[in-house]
Amino acid sequence: MLKKMLFIFLAGVTLLCFILSATSKFPQKTAICWVSNNLNKLFSKKMTSYWFNLVDTWGLTKVSYRLEEAPIDVIIPCIAKDKITLDLCIEGIRKNGKNIRRIIVLSPEPLTDKAEWFDEKKFPFTKYDVAVEITQDEKKARELLRGNSRVGWIYQQFLKFYAPFVIPGISSNVLLLDADTVFLRPVAFVGPAGEGLYNPGEEYHKPYFRHAAKLIPGFKRVFKEYSGISHHMLFQKSVLQDLMSEIKLYHHVEPWKALCHSIDPKHLSLSSLSEYEIYFNFVFMRTSQMKVRPLKWANINSLDEIASYQEKGYDYVSCHAYLRAE
Repeated sequence: MLKKMLFIFLAGVTLLCFILSATSKFPQKTAICWVSNNLNKLFSKKMTSYWFNLVDTWGLTKVSYRLEEAPIDVIIPCIAKDKITLDLCIEGIRKNGKNIRRIIVLSPEPLTDKAEWFDEKKFPFTKYDVAVEITQDEKKARELLRGNSRVGWIYQQFLKFYAPFVIPGISSNVLLLDADTVFLRPVAFVGPAGEGLYNPGEEYHKPYFRHAAKLIPGFKRVFKEYSGISHHMLFQKSVLQDLMSEIKLYHHVEPWKALCHSIDPKHLSLSSLSEYEIYFNFVFMRTSQMKVRPLKWANINSLDEIASYQEKGYDYVSCHAYLRAE
């Protein structure tokens, strides 16, 4: 009986949202945000999440993005441990990426002369800021930075989310590329209508989706057989602006802070969130414009294996520091 009453209530709220969105005064997105904010005040975020799932089922959250066939700017976040693969990464994407314009390395200090450098100190937050926001305590934050945590790894993901807004003159099409990933064959990342082309992975890590569900109401894994983690991803500014707007309207804080608040402290020493899973599943939840385009790729143990994988017709390989025998 309680479930039935809950469903009737949420259906009524959804109908109200639909009526509001049918008027010029309340566009669809404004109406959805207005209803979700009031649900938060009157009930809880759990109730809001149930409602978003219903709204998504009825297709009210689908959008059509304004996409551009603009050249692609590549952003490669890097730290010292991946300097050994950085020049190979730059060379691979410059040679094989279609419609590439700029290649920008994002790091604490210059690590190569093969690409532009952008100083991560120019971002609106630091690694310490992230640690403080996660722990809500300066002493604990300092301990976290000294201990066996993955704050640096989390911080790098936040840099990826914010780079398209922070780096001056950047394209509306931004390819985020891991510094240990080398492209071996020509690859397009944008389709003829400006749609993003996405290569899926296969892994499934539950904490990533628990975090994303706290971050974005109604978030879900779109493809049971696919992961968004394949060590590169096209971020399109219109999609990213929508994602950031949704996060801010739901949490009423800056998105990087909401990302911190959604982290489970138990997973701080492990893998607690994934920028690739968040963006990949969000964009396929929100629109039917994008396409999954599988590539042939592999994780390898040594840079010496690159030539053989190229001969076998692989599109790219990733050689992670934790796999490399150095």
